Amino acid sequence: MKLSPEERKERKRESNKRYLQNRTEEQREERKEKIKEYNKRYRQNRTEEQKEERREYYKRYLQNRTEEQREERKEKIKEYNKRYRQNRTEEQ
Repeated sequence: MKLSPEERKERKRESNKRYLQNRTEEQREERKEKIKEYNKRYRQNRTEEQKEERREYYKRYLQNRTEEQREERKEKIKEYNKRYRQNRTEEQ
């Protein structure tokens, strides 16, 4: 029985979901550390030119957003800050 591409994707998704749910806390922490190390090496190895390209891309992205998108982002930031402040006061 041959599966369609959609069915294969769905099976893969389910398999990944089970895999992630069945990992131990130790395995999760180990994975986090590996990702941190990878990201650290990646950032260190980027050239100045690559960094500049990223800055330029981000600058264009910000300029091309619509007013609605800007407002949505502002709202998200406000909500995040509100939750952050609440959590900080609860911890103290």
